[in-house]
Amino acid sequence: MIEQYYLEEPNNSDEDAMKLLTARWRTYGGRMNPGLLRRFNGNYSEWLQYIVDCSKGINIGEGVPQTLFFLKDSNGTILGAVSLRHYLNHTNTIDGGHVGYGICPEHRGKGYGNLILRLAVEKLSSMGILKILVTCDSDNIASQKVILHNGGALENQTYNEDGIAINRYWIDNTRL
Repeated sequence: MIEQYYLEEPNNSDEDAMKLLTARWRTYGGRMNPGLLRRFNGNYSEWLQYIVDCSKGINIGEGVPQTLFFLKDSNGTILGAVSLRHYLNHTNTIDGGHVGYGICPEHRGKGYGNLILRLAVEKLSSMGILKILVTCDSDNIASQKVILHNGGALENQTYNEDGIAINRYWIDNTRL
């Protein structure tokens, strides 16, 4: 049987998997991406409502609407997550872009980064976003390779508000 992978918005049946995912990620260390995962504080129903509101642009202040998807395999195992911003504001133009993604630490190095970004680009295209900004820390070599593999072209390097160097890439989906 050929393994199938798909993006799916979080739902009530993901509660146990989300708790396990965040516990493992915190044990592993490092920054949990996308940032919407970091908002989970153990109360799944509250977090899920926040995710739904974010997607609809409700109670997001200066933020932009964004929709979170889990990357799952055919068994429903969560392999990673991706957040798709519906448009860019000033902050996301510098750091964040249209796409924030992360692969669960135990699933890294297996090609899922390339897969999640490819599926994210397809979703953004279906939303009418054909020129896609993807950013990563300049020292994140793995993410740079994923972005380049998916057609990203380095535009420049800038610095976020913490002084961290950020590489900015554009994926022109009108050419793909």
